[in-house]
Amino acid sequence: MRELTADDLGLLLSVFAVLLLAFATNFHFSRKEVRRHRRAAIVFVGLSFLGEGATVIALLLTWVALWSPKAWDRIDNALVFIPGTIAICCAVLLTFESVWARAQRIAEIGIEKHASHQDQKELAQHTSHEAQ
Repeated sequence: MRELTADDLGLLLSVFAVLLLAFATNFHFSRKEVRRHRRAAIVFVGLSFLGEGATVIALLLTWVALWSPKAWDRIDNALVFIPGTIAICCAVLLTFESVWARAQRIAEIGIEKHASHQDQKELAQHTSHEAQ
């Protein structure tokens, strides 16, 4: 593994900071969804906590390495690489889950609208038959 420069460390800090913000704001679960899909929600919340924790570790180690060259000599690159990789993998999986959940909600809304439209047609036909 190559040695990281100060520019590399600054870039890593930016990536980890953005990941931390993404975990904090984007990966949340509504109460309704948790009630409906409890087991999946628990898995994804655990995945979110794991990703957030790994991001914090990688961010702190990168920060220390950037501002203390002596500490960086003692910190192996793998200590930043491993939690950083875990954090990115968690973010990717949670993003797929988020897209999947949105697609399901859109499909459910479409089905509900179609069913509602069919119910209105049937009601209109039923009332028109009664009127005759």
